[in-house]
Amino acid sequence: MRQKTKVSATLTNGKPKLSISTRAEGDIAEVKVPVDLTDPHVIKKIEKELEKEIKSEIEKAVQQAQKDKSDIFGFGEVVHRTDPKAWKKIEKEWDDRTFAELDVDVKVEALIRRTGLVNNSLHTTLKKEGE
Repeated sequence: MRQKTKVSATLTNGKPKLSISTRAEGDIAEVKVPVDLTDPHVIKKIEKELEKEIKSEIEKAVQQAQKDKSDIFGFGEVVHRTDPKAWKKIEKEWDDRTFAELDVDVKVEALIRRTGLVNNSLHTTLKKEGE
């Protein structure tokens, strides 16, 4: 439903490091597997798995861009805004060297706000009746 991403840069001895922080909020409309959406522990587990998946996708995209030496995300502009003087020193080799070797830290927070249909699935109901 909602996602907010913040990209920030820090420079240590002229070497940039980027941080990507993403917060994603959403709802579960429906599930097709037997899972108890009324249990807060289940929701937390789903959120953690979602965080891992989003983080993995972001990291893969960044790694591919670095491999291609193509700053498609505009990380150079973030570094430029953070420290214009340092940027002038690394600007010429940004795509070919600095960006390709850039250390990027990714943090993800996923929140499930609401769940849709929380009735027990037919599978769960039949299983309980058969016990």
